Amino acid sequence: MNELSTISALLDSLGFSLDKVQPYISGERYLMPGGKLVLAGRHNESGTKVIIKTSRQPDGKREIESEKRSRDLMRSLSFADKKILLPEELYYGKEDAYVFLIMRFIQQEKVFVGHTIEEQFFIALSAFEAQESFHATTYEHLRTVKEIFPVLSSVEYLKDFNRLKESISQKYPDESLITTLQTAEKFLKENVITIDRYANYLTHTDFVPHNFRLVEHTLYMLDCVPNYATIHFGNKYEGWARFLNYMLIHSTELERILTKYVRDNRGEDEYLSLRLMRAYKIAFLLDYYARSLEKTIGDLHKLTLARLEYWREALTAILKNRPVAKEVTEKYIATRNALRSEEEKKRQREFAIA
Repeated sequence: MNELSTISALLDSLGFSLDKVQPYISGERYLMPGGKLVLAGRHNESGTKVIIKTSRQPDGKREIESEKRSRDLMRSLSFADKKILLPEELYYGKEDAYVFLIMRFIQQEKVFVGHTIEEQFFIALSAFEAQESFHATTYEHLRTVKEIFPVLSSVEYLKDFNRLKESISQKYPDESLITTLQTAEKFLKENVITIDRYANYLTHTDFVPHNFRLVEHTLYMLDCVPNYATIHFGNKYEGWARFLNYMLIHSTELERILTKYVRDNRGEDEYLSLRLMRAYKIAFLLDYYARSLEKTIGDLHKLTLARLEYWREALTAILKNRPVAKEVTEKYIATRNALRSEEEKKRQREFAIA
């Protein structure tokens, strides 16, 4: 927050200004790692709303520079159907110690949750199918994308899951959780053929409604950093998995319908791939909250413990191939709402509107 006055002055020289409300850096966002700031602003002359990514930290600058390279590559890929667009780039460059990437804000008529369940289903399905059009099927394709994007096979997925398991066990040595993670690791190891069968697809690893826009049947991807944390080429269902895990809390009906769609229309093997990726993605959430414990106190600490327990329950359900019990989710949501700070509740409301 102390940097905003400096950033504001630099932006003014470029013809941009910051909004008074900054939903991307308030509330619980301070728990997020990384040295990059994501800010809301406007072009001074036209009034156009923009998203500003900036940093003076080495890690943050590298991330922004990598995103710029990935945006350029995605526009040039010859093997994709070009069903994904990227927000228009208005400025990229260095000012003093900062790197700036400024993009046009993509307007949408209403937020994702403002649509009916049926509309949400078709929006989500269109978004997944757009990603699936970026499929590297030949050596030449893979050689092209490897220059910018990580490419994951079952070897990398297993190595990454083991890393997460060890990190969680160290930060939160809960016996029940450790046992569940060991079961999940065995589940992944027993199904490496399925993981690799649906490999080499473009994957947005944080594919949730606030990270994409669908405007007139065109998907706009809002974040495309080429690393293991945002964009890579991997299993076809990794993006699905992140989305469905998110919907466990935000729309259980949509989660149920999309899961049923995969099983009924794409077959048991692809449904298994989805389950494998859901188990893998839950480990990221568990690791994030386990590492957050030492940064939190009071109600936020209690909420972090409740989140760890909820996602352990969710992982158990995925492994047993059954839905998460309705009462488990309802209990967690009630706890979350009671323990969230007023600042975070306000941020969530503003974030949804944005």
